[in-house]
Amino acid sequence: MRETARVGPGRTLAGLILGALAMSIGLGAQSPQGRPQEQAPAGARPTRTYQVHGIVVTHQEMRRFDALLGSRAPRGVPFRALPGPLLIQGSLKAPGEPSPQGAPGPSPAAISPTPPLLASFPGMMDIILDNNRVIPPDTQGVAGPTHLVSLTNRGYAVLDRATGAFDIGPISLQAFWAALGTAAGQPAADPFDPKVVFDQYSGRFIVASDSGGDGAPSWVLLGISKATDPTLGWTLYAIDADATSPGTFADYPGLGLDPTSVYISDNMFNNPPLGTFTGAKFWVVDKASLLAGGAATVSEFFRAGLGASWRPAHAFGPTAVNYIVNEGWSDSRNSTHRWLRVQQFSYPGPLLADLGFIRVADYGFDALGGAPQPGCAQTIDTGDTRLLNVVLRGGQIWTTHHVDDPVRDGVGKSEVAWYQVDPALVNTAGSNTVPQQGRVSDPVRWYYYPSIAVNDAGCVALGFSGSDAGTFGSAFYTARRPIDTAGTMAPVGMLKGGVDSYYVTFSGTLNRWGDYSATELDPADGRTFWTVQEFAGQQSGGACPTNNTGRWGTWWGAFRCGCVTNADCDDGLVCNGTETCDTGTGACLAGTPIQGPGPVGDTLQASQDPATATATLTWSAIASAAIYNTYRGTIPANFLASRPSPYDHACYESGDAAGDGPTLSKDAGPPGAGTAFYYLVDGENSCGEGPLGTAPGGGFTPNTSPCPTPP
Repeated sequence: MRETARVGPGRTLAGLILGALAMSIGLGAQSPQGRPQEQAPAGARPTRTYQVHGIVVTHQEMRRFDALLGSRAPRGVPFRALPGPLLIQGSLKAPGEPSPQGAPGPSPAAISPTPPLLASFPGMMDIILDNNRVIPPDTQGVAGPTHLVSLTNRGYAVLDRATGAFDIGPISLQAFWAALGTAAGQPAADPFDPKVVFDQYSGRFIVASDSGGDGAPSWVLLGISKATDPTLGWTLYAIDADATSPGTFADYPGLGLDPTSVYISDNMFNNPPLGTFTGAKFWVVDKASLLAGGAATVSEFFRAGLGASWRPAHAFGPTAVNYIVNEGWSDSRNSTHRWLRVQQFSYPGPLLADLGFIRVADYGFDALGGAPQPGCAQTIDTGDTRLLNVVLRGGQIWTTHHVDDPVRDGVGKSEVAWYQVDPALVNTAGSNTVPQQGRVSDPVRWYYYPSIAVNDAGCVALGFSGSDAGTFGSAFYTARRPIDTAGTMAPVGMLKGGVDSYYVTFSGTLNRWGDYSATELDPADGRTFWTVQEFAGQQSGGACPTNNTGRWGTWWGAFRCGCVTNADCDDGLVCNGTETCDTGTGACLAGTPIQGPGPVGDTLQASQDPATATATLTWSAIASAAIYNTYRGTIPANFLASRPSPYDHACYESGDAAGDGPTLSKDAGPPGAGTAFYYLVDGENSCGEGPLGTAPGGGFTPNTSPCPTPP
């Protein structure tokens, strides 16, 4: 969310951008104005449809822009308040009584265990970005098959997903968009509120930001990676956000997609001095035109009176429709009863239809308060209750936000709320409730700024921040399996603990945190979740309540929810056995390790040439052996009967080192007369080398000098 003090009298799009690249915007034929949605349940058409042209940019060019742009003064992204709660149309008696949340759930044995972290490493850190500090970070990130892409209000980076090393960046957010023009009034003059998703349908990364505001020309910025590998560059576009509504600006974008389209939503505000909310705009970008890299086809919708902060869904699987959702609807003033509102995009079109409302658990008992933290009287800003992201999977909508707890005490302690919404239950009366919902709460800890993801097994994951009087601002996560008790999540796990107090306002009044986070699905396997969350880093100096010495950091983590089937536990490694799932607890059980193939047994035959004394060994192949190892040892003749001395065999031939055949070994220099000697042959495969056989006294023959595995 952003506001600035600059006022621009007109709009120009310069052809010269930092002396480098050019962009043009073309306006196509405008579609007929649709009727208000309430009068057109079959779906309203866009207010206009047009095309925008893109610019291809490489990371080398972004770095040059970064050097030219230089540092900027520390700045805050002001919080833009919204009206609410909003009233459902007509007379509506709320079904049922308020349903308090936060009450004890089922016992721990009834839900999944906390998922273990599969990866954990730092992301962008405020402490290393002093030349361009921004609050809040607006933490965003997503996994692709080979890389992680990270965006914050401060910058852009590409990370190695295996090690967390920075392959690209950090590059400032303005430098990322700079090819679109950075001069006053141009699209990249003041970008903020970045969003990023990975389009699993096309294998591309898609990013968006707002830019401008408060009297300046307002833009929506859109980018798509040139390939699945984000290091190969981007194609960037600029959408004129206020072309059809002069005197307004766009704030707080949402980003979603489905098989055919990319969706962007924004809150629209009047320019100062009014600064009031005017309605919501939605842009639907034809994905085929976007992937082609030329002019992208854009359809614009405007909705007044239907609330704010609409979140478009990131869809998975085949679907002919998509949805946008918002919250905060009530049946009367001062009521704690709450509904979500759902609109549907359908095709051919796009057409936008208002489906109506669906009830969720009550909130609004108190206004959200500031979250406490140790060592500092300054609390952490928790914003408001707007929805933060939406997922569409299997025809079901999943979304999350943070709300106040159900205790009317004037404190406004925040907890995470999440919902499963069946679009078939949404109606104009709001007479149905969501099929599943839950809260993530704690007796003392405040949780805020969550994000939600759903994998192809039906597991649901949440990532979020939290703090309390004894816990610095930290990063947390949890998950649930589809077989878990409805409305429950696993015990909360800590992704990264905060390390210090946090207090940064940059001359503002709010100790900004958030405004959102990212929890996304790994496209490489469809099961693993990646989350990137904010935590309080080490202060740069001083001690709270010294303002502006606090530092935020971001942290990446990967995890899976508890298992549902044996396939969820299989690690792909044969030698450690077949892992299985305990569906009662969601825990994966280790398999029985597979041993090497062992000795060749009684098939070993030995002969000695009397003329040369060369010993020849032959044996039968073992089906499971890839190579064979030959060992030779000696035993003094007088000890043959009892063998009191230790085995002294050593590796004679590893694999077919002598080149005399895989099941044959020759020894041209065996021990001389008066010494008994022996040979042992065993097999080896990728799981290792098995035992050498049974010793005369029972038990396994010790392998005191194992053969090295051949190269």
